[in-house]
This record gives sequence, C-alpha cells and structure tokens, in this order.
Amino acid sequence: MKIIVTLILLVFFFGYSNIEAQENQSIIVQNYYWAKEGKIDEVYAQRLYASQVRDSLGLAVGRVLKRIGPNGELSHVIWECEYSSEAARKEDVRKLTESGAFEKVTKKMGTLIDKFARGVYFLN
Repeated sequence: MKIIVTLILLVFFFGYSNIEAQENQSIIVQNYYWAKEGKIDEVYAQRLYASQVRDSLGLAVGRVLKRIGPNGELSHVIWECEYSSEAARKEDVRKLTESGAFEKVTKKMGTLIDKFARGVYFLN
C-alpha cells in the first residue's frame, strides 16, 4: 500500500511541477496575415503601425516579418512577440483591450486581409 501511495504522490508531484513549469515558461505568439490581392504592402505597413500603437501603450512591440518571394499557402505578413509567460500575455491582452486604442487598428486590418490565424508556442 505504501508503494502505491508513494507512486501516486510522485506522479502528482511531477505532473504538478510540469504544469507549473509550463505556466512560467516563455511563449511566442505569432499572428499570420494573408493579404487581399494587391494589399501586401498595406498589410505590412498596418502591422508596423499596430506595433507603434502597442509601443505607445507601453506594451511589447514584437517584430514584423514580410514574406519574400512566392507565397503559396504561407501568410504574407507575420507579427511575432515573446512573452515571459502565459500570464504575461494575458496581462498584455487585457491592457490592450482596456485601452481601446487597438480597435481602430484591428478594424482597418480587417479591410486589408482575406485570412488571419494565430499560433502560440512554448519557447525552449
């Protein structure tokens, strides 16, 4: 019986430690933008402007990537930002939402793109 209880406690401890480690682990967020026909440069410029708005709010600016060459199925523009944890990202999103300053930016971007997607990844 002691062996079973010990095994259960070990599983719980290691499982909990893994969850805690993930919560405190750095993450990368990538937003993918597929521009409407002829709008790649405008999407890129709008994303750069969005980063300026983030900066004015004291938030992480991230970086903006513009695809080189034929696009195929890949996005035309990527915005990428690193956060120290998922909690830090949630706080960033809260501040951004509360400010209201980003609504206009998002609305304009919506007129320039055909598709949007987001990926969130743990950073090793």
